[in-house]
Amino acid sequence: MNLNILKVSIILISIAMFAIALFNMLAGDEKIEQQKQSAILIDQSATNAPLKPELITELVLSPPDSIAYAEYAIVLPTSLRNTPMPEHLDINDDGSLIINKKILHLFEFYLSAMGEESIEVIITRIKSSLREQLTAQALDEALHILEGYLQYRNEITAIKQEYNQAIGANDYSLEHVINARDELIEARWRFLSKDVITAFFALADDYENYMLGIASITKDNSLSKEQKDNAISLLNTQAPSWLIEQQNTANQLNEYRQHHSELVSQGASESELRALREQEFSSDASDRLSTLDAQRLRWQQRLSEYRVELATILAIEPDHQIQQAMVDELRSRHFNAQETRRVNALDSSYL
Repeated sequence: MNLNILKVSIILISIAMFAIALFNMLAGDEKIEQQKQSAILIDQSATNAPLKPELITELVLSPPDSIAYAEYAIVLPTSLRNTPMPEHLDINDDGSLIINKKILHLFEFYLSAMGEESIEVIITRIKSSLREQLTAQALDEALHILEGYLQYRNEITAIKQEYNQAIGANDYSLEHVINARDELIEARWRFLSKDVITAFFALADDYENYMLGIASITKDNSLSKEQKDNAISLLNTQAPSWLIEQQNTANQLNEYRQHHSELVSQGASESELRALREQEFSSDASDRLSTLDAQRLRWQQRLSEYRVELATILAIEPDHQIQQAMVDELRSRHFNAQETRRVNALDSSYL
């Protein structure tokens, strides 16, 4: 009897040990799979490759990981540190989300770290921010807007890749630009509601429509100069007043910059430059412009000093990883986080 009990006990222990081993193995496989998935997401973020739409839906609408939320809410990526945080979102009296551009600014604030972090981490950060300030209905609305916006951005990536493959780098034309833009606008309606599209893109669309209209008229060789001028005048009457005022200000500023550069190249004194500012603008605007000119000069000096050191690093360090680490350290010494993002964009063209 005792022997039978002992045999049964040994069998039960063996089964239990096998179950534990099987559980650990499955947990290990799941962890490895998660690591593989994270590696894929990081690689896709770095190469700007489109994701599977169902993966975006899962990342946005899946239940939160409280530990990850706490970690990502506290520790921001390097590029976002010491940068003003986006404004808090607005809520109606009935608890619903007010749809305005603050939502887009919040999304883009965290998405600007793409490449530095995987999309999985970035989405977790955005969801953490939304959960901190929204509850119930407003949170649900914000998450669905986030899912639609990320699907839209993902579609943009796919459309751009298709155009890059179909059209050579030097074969872009105004027609290609208009066709691609039409596809992007059409894609919005598949993922976003009308009020979200209006809040996020209305002003930018007005500006782009106006500029594309100007470009189409300017490039139309079938029109005489007088006909082009008349067409542009008609376009100006149809454009929003804020846009025309902005264009007039930009044209005035461009003319001033040109005259300013000419005077500087001729060795003009500060009093001559001040006279030019006062001639073109009001007294208050002239003072503000003087401050901006001084800031631009200091910025160009700092950028020039940085690029001397940058050229040295690129020349003496052949290892790409070491080179990148040295460049990152160089940028952190010369610029703050916001300036560093600007320098990254400038360097992508400069290099």
